[in-house]
Amino acid sequence: MHVYMPWWNYQKKMPFPRGYHIEVWGGRGMPGAGIFSGAHRVVGGGYGADLKKKYRQIYGAFVGFSGRGEMIPNDDCYCEIDPEVVDQWGIPVLRFHWKWAEAEILQARHMQETFWEIIETMGGQVWRPELPLKAWGIKKGGEIIHEVGTTAMGSDPRESVLNQFCQSWDMKNLFVTDGACFASNADKNPTLSIMAGAWRASDYVADEMKKGNL
Repeated sequence: MHVYMPWWNYQKKMPFPRGYHIEVWGGRGMPGAGIFSGAHRVVGGGYGADLKKKYRQIYGAFVGFSGRGEMIPNDDCYCEIDPEVVDQWGIPVLRFHWKWAEAEILQARHMQETFWEIIETMGGQVWRPELPLKAWGIKKGGEIIHEVGTTAMGSDPRESVLNQFCQSWDMKNLFVTDGACFASNADKNPTLSIMAGAWRASDYVADEMKKGNL
């Protein structure tokens, strides 16, 4: 079971910019690896047939929440050419710098408090990790695998790497058509937007080639 809850506070003044969505999961699907994750906190131990009986009683009773929020670019997140490390061909590699800003930490706090409130309002019992959570439980950069950005598109060559067609301002025959063109990381999964941007860039490339511009 999977339910998607879009951002509902877009008309309210929040302590952080933009917003996030909630993914609710649980249910009584076919048991698989990890299906009883965390159940030991409820059953209180046991062995053999007695333990199986306890697990059957609570099967399907767990509901979990995941929050996905928009990250705003900040000055502490950037990449540069590594001055020392090279790849197997002797080419310098990229060195990435990463840091969550206060906006993301405050989003994570709002998520956790919202999850707890929803569960308790439904009459459920919240399992809370020991507080305070480090950065309110926000994941490390790269763990959710929807990262975008680095060569953002824009209308000004001084403030962006690519134009509106994912074409490099500095090298007209270079097009970057993956998620790197995003100016920020929205809370939605970016795959369809990446495909749309690549399609638009491809149409532009074909047209420019016909004109002899590429």
